[in-house]
Amino acid sequence: MRLAIVVYILLVSLVAFNVTQIFDVSSWIAALPVLVVIGILAFVQFKIESTQTLYFVLNLVGIASLLVVSVTAALPALATIDGGSTLQWTNSLIPLFVSAIGLYGVGVWLHAASANESDALDWLANFLSGPGLLLSLLTALVLSAGTLLAMGWLGETWTEWQTITRRFLDRGLIPPTTVLFFYWGTLILLGKSWNTLYLHYSMRRWEKEDEPQTVSHVDRIRVLSDDAGRLDDRLEYLWRRHEESFTVPRYIGWVVPVLGFIGTVLGISLAADGIRRLIASESGLSGLSDELGAAIAPLGIAFDTTLIALSLGALLMLLLNLAQRSEERALTTLERQLRESVRAF
Repeated sequence: MRLAIVVYILLVSLVAFNVTQIFDVSSWIAALPVLVVIGILAFVQFKIESTQTLYFVLNLVGIASLLVVSVTAALPALATIDGGSTLQWTNSLIPLFVSAIGLYGVGVWLHAASANESDALDWLANFLSGPGLLLSLLTALVLSAGTLLAMGWLGETWTEWQTITRRFLDRGLIPPTTVLFFYWGTLILLGKSWNTLYLHYSMRRWEKEDEPQTVSHVDRIRVLSDDAGRLDDRLEYLWRRHEESFTVPRYIGWVVPVLGFIGTVLGISLAADGIRRLIASESGLSGLSDELGAAIAPLGIAFDTTLIALSLGALLMLLLNLAQRSEERALTTLERQLRESVRAF
């Protein structure tokens, strides 16, 4: 716990200092939020002396810091979509992206650690549910902003990247929104996959019975088999929570290609409107060769948004199926070991 407090203070300090540098504000102002965070954590640690309250405050500090980072990164990303330059933002935003990854990692760890305070069944259900949705969404916003800024920088630096850059930055808000949803779903699935791997590791330790007194999570899993009469209800509850935990990733996997189809309809609609205005103009078809290019230019939105959305959607669905299969195998193995443990007694 002390390590988490120290890491959070360092990350908050890094965020506060870099935000003041980006917005050209006095560095002394960065000390104010750091001192406030230190004061709140010290009060909770030594006065309230509640572990759950400390977990809540640490998670709140992490969410607030990620919110500041995401807003700071989103502003230049939106400017890049509007045609602004990214060169002046490249070096100043890198520390913020590093701090965002650190905040996400510590947030995932705190989510798992706070679940340890509950009983064995709730711990396992919360553990398999994966990282928090808000934590993942804010981190995804930072990553998508970083991706757009990186593409803008590559397009300005190397001409070979300009074709790809235009497809992401010159097609409106649909491609950036698609990237945001892709990162959001990916972070949720990666967090769930990491927890599933740890569950596999804990069950292997249970099978080997390797120093079980030192592995608290192995003891928590073993406790589920203590009451044979309630084992079926507990397993049914875990399988139900498993299905519920994939509701949001499935929705995101559905939204990503739908965004591409929305871009298709929008692009075709704009192109049809442009052609209609061209034909209805006074020049008629005589000026077709000069104005047709501008009229059908929105078709680029239709094709590029669909290409981006379907590509990212296919990759996201692959990750979703892999994560779901891994978690189902883990739960199947857990169910087998629990039933064997009940029969052994």
